Amino acid sequence: MKVMFKKHTKRLIFHSIIFITLILIITNFQFYDNLGNKTNKLDSGSSKETLVITQSPINDTTAPVITFIQPEINNSIIRRKSYTIIANISDENPPLFGNVSVHISNSTDFLFNAKMNYDGGNQWSFNWNNISLYPNRFYEVYIIQILARDSSSDENLGMSGEFYIFLNIPGETPIVFYLFIYLLVICFIFAAIIVYLNRKVLRKFSAKRSEGGEGVYEY
Repeated sequence: MKVMFKKHTKRLIFHSIIFITLILIITNFQFYDNLGNKTNKLDSGSSKETLVITQSPINDTTAPVITFIQPEINNSIIRRKSYTIIANISDENPPLFGNVSVHISNSTDFLFNAKMNYDGGNQWSFNWNNISLYPNRFYEVYIIQILARDSSSDENLGMSGEFYIFLNIPGETPIVFYLFIYLLVICFIFAAIIVYLNRKVLRKFSAKRSEGGEGVYEY
């Protein structure tokens, strides 16, 4: 009986060892198989990254070229309460939306900047629709400048030349009125200077005459 029990125990232990060994072999096989798959995935990822770098644009050091379409010429007079600023912006790597802006200032202060809208092709525009909020004076010059950053990896910044405009909006105080007031003020200042100088000369003359006495003027 004891001999049978020992044989059965040995057989059970032997089968257990074989079973555990098989489980370990299968587990190790799956581990190395997964490890190989991960390595392949990493390799494919590296190839993909290389592909992206290969497809990235060559260094672009040329800034966008900006040409005004509207206004066409400097010192233009705007006679509308709403005015569209239009520009042609050309570049091998055209700017993306949000990278083109118009800056407006006067001779002393920066007023505002705004993003321009893409109209298609190389054309961008901005509708200045609150012009009537700004002074409509003949001597008030407004300066328009456009800035554009291209979509290359270098993000080159292009700047247009400055365009000067004047406002003469119907319904507002006419420019002629401001011109008349301006000339009137200049004439008044000039007349005041003349009067002041004349009085100063007369006082000096009177002082010299008093010092010289009446004998100086004998005939």
